[in-house]
Amino acid sequence: MRYRLLLAVPFIFACAKGETPPADSAAMAAAPAALTEADVSGNWAGTLMPEGSDSVIANWTVTIGGGAFHLTTKEFPKDTVTGTYALEADSSRYSAGPHADPSMGGTVVTDAGVSRFAGNTISGAGIIRLAAKPDSVLMLYRFTGTKQP
Repeated sequence: MRYRLLLAVPFIFACAKGETPPADSAAMAAAPAALTEADVSGNWAGTLMPEGSDSVIANWTVTIGGGAFHLTTKEFPKDTVTGTYALEADSSRYSAGPHADPSMGGTVVTDAGVSRFAGNTISGAGIIRLAAKPDSVLMLYRFTGTKQP
């Protein structure tokens, strides 16, 4: 114990001098820029896969802007899911309130997840839950897509 104390004393005094440690420039350079509304707004199209699988279960298009989104799938074109999103640093957190999901026989579900944007690509992951049981998990999924002209 005495040996550890002797090693700690010079360290404590060295830190007490008020010296600022050098910034980790590599970590600072690697920090992504915060997303802006211009980065995410527009029309996007892509695919959705269950977590842990490469099987595409839906082809989707989404219009994003002003804190809201409107999503449709090729498989159920008359079904539109609407929701909201919030930009958080380098990603966007989204949620869609209770809606009947035709791919699940009209079961009323909620949907939430995180999107990441890199130039003209979008990717992310989400969770579908029973609206009546918010702690349930019906499906974990991931998605990828690209910005449309």
